[in-house]
Amino acid sequence: MQMDNGEHAIDLNHLDEEDAIRSKGCIFRIPDMIKMQNEQAYKPYRFSFGPWYYGKTQLMSTAREFKEAFIDGLIFRFPNPAAKFKELEEVIKGAHSKAKEYYEGEDVYDLEGDQDILEGVKDADKEKFEKILLLDGCFIIELFRKFAGEVARHEDERVLFSKGMIHVLYHDLFLLENQIPWFVLELLFDKTRVSESENTLIGLAIRFFGSALSRDQHHEMLADQLVSSGSRIVHLIDLARRYLGYSSESGVDVLQLQCRNTIPSATRLKEAGVKFKKVKSSRKILDVRFNKDEGVLEIPYLLINPSTETIFRNLISFEQCSSCITRVTCYAMLLDCLVDNSDDVDLMSRVGIFDNWLNPEEAANFLSRMRNGTSTDVFFYAQLCEDVNAYCLRWWPKWRASLIHNYFTKPWAIVSVIFAIIVLLFTIMQVFYK
Repeated sequence: MQMDNGEHAIDLNHLDEEDAIRSKGCIFRIPDMIKMQNEQAYKPYRFSFGPWYYGKTQLMSTAREFKEAFIDGLIFRFPNPAAKFKELEEVIKGAHSKAKEYYEGEDVYDLEGDQDILEGVKDADKEKFEKILLLDGCFIIELFRKFAGEVARHEDERVLFSKGMIHVLYHDLFLLENQIPWFVLELLFDKTRVSESENTLIGLAIRFFGSALSRDQHHEMLADQLVSSGSRIVHLIDLARRYLGYSSESGVDVLQLQCRNTIPSATRLKEAGVKFKKVKSSRKILDVRFNKDEGVLEIPYLLINPSTETIFRNLISFEQCSSCITRVTCYAMLLDCLVDNSDDVDLMSRVGIFDNWLNPEEAANFLSRMRNGTSTDVFFYAQLCEDVNAYCLRWWPKWRASLIHNYFTKPWAIVSVIFAIIVLLFTIMQVFYK
């Protein structure tokens, strides 16, 4: 990950204008080169959303039962359920052409699955596509409502909201190939509001998936920021990326196209006197800063659990396949620098930056290879890397790092140094008393 020095800088305000993502073709087929890093991180376990995984036998039975139960519960909250269902069908029919454009490629109806199932799909592909959007869209918005307590859960839904199944849903909902357009969710959400005081769709979504990344975030505040910004969201992956991204007060004014070099791992930085600090929860996850006067690397809290790799890999894939700025890719590059092995994970966990639910070796392996197979023209942390390296090259941090690395990493070396100091003190005392 070596990078050459560059002078070019870009104004962030200009980048924000260019960061508006085209809705056409924004749900991509992920290239095999990226998938090969971990194929399981790109395929659904139990729930298909949208057309591309519809019809796979192992995704049909239980998931479909929950989806049908959710849409029944939704329409029966209204005085005339049949009329409400018909209204939702008409809404989806009106959105058909626009929704179809969200999927990459010529034929959105090129569905995967068992051939005997798909023969019926291709006979009435337009109608089937609309039914998929209606069923999946209603399930997702009801899931968010029930998770947040806006709608009561039923006794037979306990399995769905168990910890194990919630992680399955985190995985399946945040697959780039398993998305439905955000505007479809908005249409269904607006048509099924029971009260104007209900939380926003963005707020409900962030409350759901925010728990997969951080238990230390102010979800409501970040949701309000996104709503007030008027961001044009295209799907859940896009929303998650904006949730993670820089805040307006991040203090980052420019982006450099390239960075002179990487920074050492967390344990090596600690040896050089760099201190690590978990920052307040109002900061977004990608908002990493370095206080060069005090030598403190400030990193927001990150929850590392079975869903984290899936979410980050699909976020990075979205950036690699689209024209948006590679914010998450740059974050993955920075973590690749900081984490070489389990010692680095343990260090970051001790100071509260990582909340690691995995084996330390597993977490280190995931974090150090998360950005494999990717590329970026910009690096958000270029100035941070330069400041960290400049700090480490000061005479005291440099001398301290050399001393610790060469003499204080093994018990016998520590004993030797202590013995040498004692001998030196005795020698000085002898000279003094003579």
